[in-house]
Amino acid sequence: MVTHTLNLESTTLDQDVLCVTTVLPSYLFVFHLNRLLGLSLVRSKEDLKAENSADRFAVYEYDCDVMQQSWRVVENQIVSATPSGQIGLFEETEQRSLLFAGLSQTDLLVCVNGITDNLVKRIQSIRRVISCSLLPTKRNKIKEKLTF
Repeated sequence: MVTHTLNLESTTLDQDVLCVTTVLPSYLFVFHLNRLLGLSLVRSKEDLKAENSADRFAVYEYDCDVMQQSWRVVENQIVSATPSGQIGLFEETEQRSLLFAGLSQTDLLVCVNGITDNLVKRIQSIRRVISCSLLPTKRNKIKEKLTF
């Protein structure tokens, strides 16, 4: 007799990824997301590091055993101020760094399994969220890089 096993363990490749464009800093977006959806996302002790630079991007995590969902919010871009080497009007210059260069208009990536249209609408209802859409299928390789 043949026995079959069912593996219900989810992986990050099973998760859907939302691309969020917002003027909110990541910590404030996470605060509003927690309040809106009753989550408990917290900042991870380890940041995600870009491949070709020393920049670190914040990661917020929440695992819900009851709903069997894993949530991750990852910064896609950061702005850092560096001292200007020239004498001029400004003492510092701002430098924008991207985690994924192909997503230049995306500020945050929200990774969760079981995304619905209702969830997307609720995230869009957060004030100062400009847009919220699923990761384009041609960019699915990004999911592999979001493994922790």
